[in-house]
Amino acid sequence: MRKSLLSILIILSLTGFGFSASSRTIKGRVLDEKGNPLANVKVEVLDTAISTHTKPNGIFVLENLKKKKIFVMFIHPDYVTRTVELAMEKSSGQMIEISLTPKNPILMTIKEEISVTAEADSIIDINLPSHRTILPNSVLTEMGTSNIAESVDKVPGVAAVGKGGYSMVPAIRGLAEHRTLLLVDGVRITSERRLGASASFVSLGAIDRVEINRGPYSVFHGSGALGGIINIITKSPAPKSPFEGDFRLGYNTVRNERAGSVSLSGSLGNWGLMFGSNGKKADDYAAPSGKIEWSRYQDYDLMFKINRQSKKSEFYATIFHYNGTDIGKPSPTSYLKPRWYPDETNSLLMVGYRTEKFWILDKINASVYALRSVLETQKDNLREETLSVEKRNLARVEGTNFGFKIRGGKTLGKIHTLNFGIDYFGRANINDQNTEWKYDEMGNVISLADESSLQDARRNNLGFYIDDKIKFSDLVTLNVGTRFDTVSTSNLTLEGNRITKNDEFFSAYLGTVFQITPYLSFLGNVGHSFRFPSVSELFYTGLTGRGTVFGNPDLEPEKSLNLDIGFRYLHEKFFASIYGFSNSINDMIQKYGGFEEEEYFYRNLTSGQIYGFEGEFYLSLMKNVELFINFHHMVGKEKGEKNTDAALNYIPPSRLTFWGKYSPGKFWVEPRVTLTSAVRDPGPLEIEIDGYVLFDTIFGLKINDSLTLVAIAQNIFDQTYRASADEAGVDAPGQGFVFKAEYSF
Repeated sequence: MRKSLLSILIILSLTGFGFSASSRTIKGRVLDEKGNPLANVKVEVLDTAISTHTKPNGIFVLENLKKKKIFVMFIHPDYVTRTVELAMEKSSGQMIEISLTPKNPILMTIKEEISVTAEADSIIDINLPSHRTILPNSVLTEMGTSNIAESVDKVPGVAAVGKGGYSMVPAIRGLAEHRTLLLVDGVRITSERRLGASASFVSLGAIDRVEINRGPYSVFHGSGALGGIINIITKSPAPKSPFEGDFRLGYNTVRNERAGSVSLSGSLGNWGLMFGSNGKKADDYAAPSGKIEWSRYQDYDLMFKINRQSKKSEFYATIFHYNGTDIGKPSPTSYLKPRWYPDETNSLLMVGYRTEKFWILDKINASVYALRSVLETQKDNLREETLSVEKRNLARVEGTNFGFKIRGGKTLGKIHTLNFGIDYFGRANINDQNTEWKYDEMGNVISLADESSLQDARRNNLGFYIDDKIKFSDLVTLNVGTRFDTVSTSNLTLEGNRITKNDEFFSAYLGTVFQITPYLSFLGNVGHSFRFPSVSELFYTGLTGRGTVFGNPDLEPEKSLNLDIGFRYLHEKFFASIYGFSNSINDMIQKYGGFEEEEYFYRNLTSGQIYGFEGEFYLSLMKNVELFINFHHMVGKEKGEKNTDAALNYIPPSRLTFWGKYSPGKFWVEPRVTLTSAVRDPGPLEIEIDGYVLFDTIFGLKINDSLTLVAIAQNIFDQTYRASADEAGVDAPGQGFVFKAEYSF
């Protein structure tokens, strides 16, 4: 009996031991606040030696779990650490989902700018070790701006140039007039406007983010990227995602601007689909000095995107159409000599394919595109007594841009990362027509004249580049690259003869990153870039938004030497950067006035030099309180044999911007102050202007996960100022309020 009882006890104890010692498995997924998978999250079971990391799809697996209740800690450097209690009876055999909250959205964006490939050219990392800023859609929404030029205007080193109004053009480090390259999803944007492309035709509601990259980017993009690039990345659908929608409404009091946008996306299996539409209409805005004539505008756009993703590849296509009407060009003479763009149309088609593995390459991206553009410019001369039209001029320029791009990359061992590119940029069927009507006092046409200077003008630009990112150690990285371009531009004369300008260029750069401490790094670049004269600078003679310009077929290409050094400090609650730069440009093309009013010509300077410094500062003072500061200062002078030291056009005044943000929960407030110095040494097409101080404040309220309200008070104290020293410039808008509502599901 005793033996039997002992046997039973032993069996029961063994059974109990076996039950308690049986291992169990938990499988889960870690997501960010938007529901996207998080990789490299450390998943640790407290009071045990069990830990793992999430995979790229956010999945983790915990095995050999013996306790009935465990505490699991989720750790990621950019997210708030979270500890979760799990009951084995409920969790075993089920897929659990855990979401993490960002530590600080601003610092996460800064880290993305610094250390993560932000795909300035799709999946191929071709970013220099230089100053870089990313403006995500959430930041663009809060600004209360109407277009790209206004949105990037407060970024250090960037300024909007032009007379004022809706068609200002962004420039990096004082390099305007086709010297700052604008890209939309990697597609080069050109314009017949004298200052260069404004990209105002891309509505903010269609944008996922804007990347501002300073430095000698000609190695990657060829002509025109002397100071850097502004790459506009539009929204894209996500395959295998639920149906989503985004609706926005906005109103600006100082412009009486009414704006609206809609974006719908979803998927059909592996296919992602997205449709978006944006539109806005504004009247002449009010400055403290009064209404600014012909600052009005209206436009709309339509965008359709489709892509198909597999595990390692993606096919994508974009159809985009924009139309703007009656886009005003305000000036001091608008009352009697109004100018505007009656029609601006841009239609883009792009198709591409990218994959992580192709032949011996680790990754490759290939795309083709075509962009059809039309720009009309109108000017009326009115009689002072009756304001009836005495003379009317209408210029129409149209053409088609097209091309292809192939980018590839290959990692060789642990040291070398090679990237290469082949791209072709073409322009064809560029034609213009300048028509002039003269009227009598009864409105009857008394004369009519037609002229044309661009007849089947063309441009062909083929380029090849290769660069190597050499990682000597965790402390030192060296970037080196070179590029060869061949460029041809031609135009038919009235006699039917084709005038052609050909040239070839080698570009190169050398850059380095030296990690001085875990938080402090040094960056440096030296690069050689070029800019071939635009089709209009060479051959166009006729009406523009500024005046009548005369092309110069004898213009020589610009060649620049860019030097760029900087320091960056990145800590958990603190970020600071400062950069110094110098850009020397030989044969710099500059526009200058003629003997007649509103007539302009082009010439090559012997040399021009632009130098200065810029920086950013961020500090998380305490919970929910943040401080931001950015600044720039630059000087531009004509150099060379004559050594005149005359000022160059479009060098922005020194600027200091600082703002704070208080965000307790769903509400936030963001007061901003901008201090801008006076211009006392203007360029040949500029005038002296006074400095100014602007006060703005942003208020936001996230009512729930779907509805967000934003209100922006702009120029609170109704300051009179000019955003540009352009001699034909106008006062900027006075006090105004912007109201925005966004609903998403």
